[in-house]
Amino acid sequence: MKLNIVTDESDKLELEVGGEGHSLLNLLQSSILAHNDVNMAGYTKPHPLMDRSTLFVTVKRGKDPRKALIEAAGDAKEKLAEFMKKFDDEVSKKRG
Repeated sequence: MKLNIVTDESDKLELEVGGEGHSLLNLLQSSILAHNDVNMAGYTKPHPLMDRSTLFVTVKRGKDPRKALIEAAGDAKEKLAEFMKKFDDEVSKKRG
């Protein structure tokens, strides 16, 4: 994964992400939007053949977009861990 900070302002963060597709960016976007401090979160993939996307985060006045992103990534990690545990439990049940 390549990561480049394009914009880092008090209420706005824009990251260029290379080598990742919709799966990671959509998970991050959903997790970011769940935070009360966030006004907007989204990403764009300019073209399917391009190996880069841009993630945008804007937050309410006085809040930190970097902190919102870090917390959202932690939340996403917890969601994935919960999914994996439930999946492993189901696989174990099926295998008996």
